[in-house]
Amino acid sequence: MRIYAHRGVSAHWPENTLAAFAAVVDLGLEGIELDVRLSRDGVPVVIHDSTVDRTTNGTGPLTDFTATQLGLLDAGAGQHVPTLAQVLELASGKVRVNLEIKDPDAVAALVALVAGMPELDFFISGSHWPALAAAAGAHPGIRIYPLTFVEAVQALAPAGLGALGAAVEFALAHKGNGVSVCEQGLEQADVDAVHAAGLEVWAWTVNDVTRARELQQLGVDAICTDDPLLVRNGLPVLLPSSPLGR
Repeated sequence: MRIYAHRGVSAHWPENTLAAFAAVVDLGLEGIELDVRLSRDGVPVVIHDSTVDRTTNGTGPLTDFTATQLGLLDAGAGQHVPTLAQVLELASGKVRVNLEIKDPDAVAALVALVAGMPELDFFISGSHWPALAAAAGAHPGIRIYPLTFVEAVQALAPAGLGALGAAVEFALAHKGNGVSVCEQGLEQADVDAVHAAGLEVWAWTVNDVTRARELQQLGVDAICTDDPLLVRNGLPVLLPSSPLGR
């Protein structure tokens, strides 16, 4: 089971910052997850919220700031709001990147950026499925993982977001490689159904080692966590079964 760092190693560094992502490379982890929005001047930047209030010393909507101005805000520990290009340059050739689209208007700029980075190993996820479809249709190398919830916890999902079965159908229709599913309520039957469709199960956000072990036993392909080192150290090494069943 692969381990991805949620907004970088966000348990120990300010989320979605270059330091948080550099820590992933230093730890030798498999990948990172990050959030993509557009600055006022149309530059893809890496930040989760639609405002800068929670994660920086600034206030107001993200779209009030140019990329340069975002780079001057204090995000803690000497960090700032990076551009997507800065993060991808750090990650390219080193770790796989889950690009979660928060702003559908960012699709064109995102696609243009990744198209010029042949060494980048990435996929695109998000709850705005039309944006994923647009990205997949814009470039043949783009693979999508629609964000979803299992039926049992569908009440937690954003309004209009399809449940796991619909996400599987959407991924297959748009040549996706998997689904990005909330770990809450995820059970063996769900994992088996996704695998039966030839897709991967990518679960988020898992910060409890016991739950991470459960998901590993279920056959989940990858998990996303705020503290990847803690989770990695708590997981057993699963050896392949002997052909003789011993």
